[in-house]
Amino acid sequence: MDIVTAPQIASDRFEWSTFAATRAPHPGTKTGYFGLGDFVRILRRRLGLIVFITLIGMAVAVVAIVRTTPVYQATATVVVMPPDQRIVPELSTTIISPTYETDIETKVEMLRSRKLMIRAAGTMHLENDPEFASSSNGGSGLGRRFLWWFVPPPPADSAPAERAEQLANVRNETVVDRLIDAVDVTRVGRSSTIKITASSSDPQKAALIANRIVQTYLKGQIKDSREERESAIEDLSQRVSDARNAVQQADAAAAMYRKSHGLLTSSPEKVAAAQVMQRDALLAQARSDAAVNTRRAMGGAGTSVLSAALHQQEAALTARLTELSSFYGPGYPEVTKLRAQLASLQPRIAEERSRIRAELATEAAATQARQSVVSAGIGQVLAQGLDAGTNAVPLLALERTALGANTAYMALLNTLNTRIGTPANEDPDISIVSRASVPTLPSEPIPQRALAVALLASLALGVLIGFVVETLDTTIRTADQVRRLLGIPTFAMVPELKGELDGGPMHATITRRPRSRFTEAVRNVLIELEAVKVGRKQVVLVTSPLDGEGKNTIATSLAAAASAIGRRAVVVDFDLRHPAAEPDAAIPGHGGVVAYLSGSARMDDLPVVAAESRFEMIDVGSVPVDPGALIASPRLPLMIDQLRAKYDLVILNAPPILPVRDAKTLAELSDATILVLRWGRSRPEAARVAMEVFERPIAGAVINRVNYARHAGRRYGDAIHLMSKATHYDEPRQSEHGGLRAIRQRMTRMLHLA
Repeated sequence: MDIVTAPQIASDRFEWSTFAATRAPHPGTKTGYFGLGDFVRILRRRLGLIVFITLIGMAVAVVAIVRTTPVYQATATVVVMPPDQRIVPELSTTIISPTYETDIETKVEMLRSRKLMIRAAGTMHLENDPEFASSSNGGSGLGRRFLWWFVPPPPADSAPAERAEQLANVRNETVVDRLIDAVDVTRVGRSSTIKITASSSDPQKAALIANRIVQTYLKGQIKDSREERESAIEDLSQRVSDARNAVQQADAAAAMYRKSHGLLTSSPEKVAAAQVMQRDALLAQARSDAAVNTRRAMGGAGTSVLSAALHQQEAALTARLTELSSFYGPGYPEVTKLRAQLASLQPRIAEERSRIRAELATEAAATQARQSVVSAGIGQVLAQGLDAGTNAVPLLALERTALGANTAYMALLNTLNTRIGTPANEDPDISIVSRASVPTLPSEPIPQRALAVALLASLALGVLIGFVVETLDTTIRTADQVRRLLGIPTFAMVPELKGELDGGPMHATITRRPRSRFTEAVRNVLIELEAVKVGRKQVVLVTSPLDGEGKNTIATSLAAAASAIGRRAVVVDFDLRHPAAEPDAAIPGHGGVVAYLSGSARMDDLPVVAAESRFEMIDVGSVPVDPGALIASPRLPLMIDQLRAKYDLVILNAPPILPVRDAKTLAELSDATILVLRWGRSRPEAARVAMEVFERPIAGAVINRVNYARHAGRRYGDAIHLMSKATHYDEPRQSEHGGLRAIRQRMTRMLHLA
């Protein structure tokens, strides 16, 4: 270690953070890296905890195995039949279509359904089975309270029948829930095979449950098919009856409308159109007849039977007259007679012609009148047809309604007849591949598997807890931590003394066991202090962040080590609030630091020689009323100067840094400061805050009360770990004067160098 000169000490009054920043990290320190070696070291540090947790876990597993009721499993295997064919169970491998895939998954869910479990539980009367039914109505204790969360208990004033019914429902639901938990329905890979596995404490019951579920499903499928057919027929019959009534109501409504509006058909406009067409033909015929009759009447072209006979007679007489006249001459009597007949015939012909002409005029007038009547009738028929068509519009709607009702009625009637003629489908959609057999060995617990799992789980839990404990353990344990957190070196790691004092003070170990690890560690502190020594005289301040970290032991032991090599040393207790004087140093009526600072004692009256050691001690004396004001006394520097002049090593045992600030005042009068930390107890944040509060350079730290065995077992890779095997250096087997002589010679050389 480099030697610090007096000018350096005098100029080193700066912020502790600057002092810490000037410290280079330790070459062996790993920052931001966690390797396999660190993992193994943590395991070794927490090996005892891991083994303990593993043993506890194994013990719990053994107890659980012994106390656990064995569970047996029985499995029934079925295969889902394709919808278009029946396959042989032994040849159940086939290409599965998406529809078939959906059908298989549907069957799995149906076999898991609560409805099927309720049926199966009823057929097996599980409500009377202690394994599935509660021991009392609705269970007892915690189980009943848990059930009441979901099914509240009936009121106390409810009827006994209602209360019994509700308790029975709770019990039945409990049975079904436990049956569902005891049955596992799984599909075998991507095949059409399904396994139904039942678990029970009774092997025969397990086989019974698995087989009964399959049987209940098959019987339930047939029953459901029959019930579905009967329900469908009943529903269709009711719908047919309703449709028949609807048809009758629709026909009646249409007939009533036709009657009320005088409609013989729903299309009166078509009848009117036909009548108009007929009358148009009559009108045309009347018009033609009127025209002919008018022309005949005007032209006299009419004739009759009489007129025809008269003209025929006239023609015959004329022809006979002509013949006779040409043969006999005009004066022939026959000719004269014929002429007389012709003359008498002419008036009759004229009269007949007049009569015919009058008849033709009358007929022409009648034809004209008939034409007018036909024309007027066409208009009337057209108007009546249009009015009837308007009135027939609602009738059309009524007839359409009746037609639709009749169509629906016929369709339902055909469907009903078809359903009645079709028998129920009683072919199962699953086939039993193998029935569940009674198991001979329990499925759980399997001791070997359970113990293996418990071992692995306990070991994993132990490792996890070990890492958690390691992570939560942030206390200061190594010199590397001190260097990284505080930026100061560690002078020594002083071991904890357990059962080694033999009733004497701790510092007596320096003289009693000069080659012990405790003595060697304290001497290391003394050697490190010599490295920062300003001159032959040295004032050292010993403090700690909090109480209970061992600063009193370090102060007295350091003085004992210095006395062992011939140096005059004194320990001054400045913890005025909680004096640390040991019983052998406390003398009744003797003055102390308080007496000197208050001016009631001299320096020569203060020191007291410690028991079994040659160093001197100055205790507090009586506890002052105002310790802070006394520390600020102007006699304090004078006291330190007198001690420096009289002793080679002056150790100021100051109070902790965090509770009070007396150590800061004393640090101004000392040459070096030692911060005492307790191994496995001092928190990093407390040490860091103490450094911030102290605001003075600290020469180094001492980690006190180190458990060397545990520290070495943690494999930190430091000096204690590496020297744990060098046991022949621990305790002397011969005279120890050689060791004392060597350390004395080394200290003398360092004094001369200083």
